[in-house]
Amino acid sequence: MILKVEVSVDPKCIEPKVTIHTAEMTDEIEHLMHCIASAGIHTLSVLSDRGVEFVNCQDIVRIYTEQKKVFVQTLTGIYTVRLRLYELEERLNMQIFVRISNAEIVNRHMIKRMDISRTGTIGVELVGNINTYASRRYVTKIKKQLGL
Repeated sequence: MILKVEVSVDPKCIEPKVTIHTAEMTDEIEHLMHCIASAGIHTLSVLSDRGVEFVNCQDIVRIYTEQKKVFVQTLTGIYTVRLRLYELEERLNMQIFVRISNAEIVNRHMIKRMDISRTGTIGVELVGNINTYASRRYVTKIKKQLGL
């Protein structure tokens, strides 16, 4: 895909706006839209026993659901968020985060090792000695995002 980029500088413009002109919606265009939309998010507001805190997205190891709650895990703690997993997936930079199952998103920079067993389950070892599993349903998407 050849991509033409035009930038128009207008001193009257209050907020930057990106418009994409295309003949059809493709995976590449959807990926580009997501990257542009999530480029500005660097911190995530989370809830702890001390109240609302702000976590740097680079410090997030994983985001997961458990008992109908959404948790954000860093190397220093586990926090809750009021957003649903799909809302976080829309907001986060998917160049950094990868969805590995219906219940979990991980930071790709925090993946130490992935192990494919004979039964088809994929073990994922994250920094901080955190172990989890990827769903077989997401394997193709994971491989594409990780360039495998």
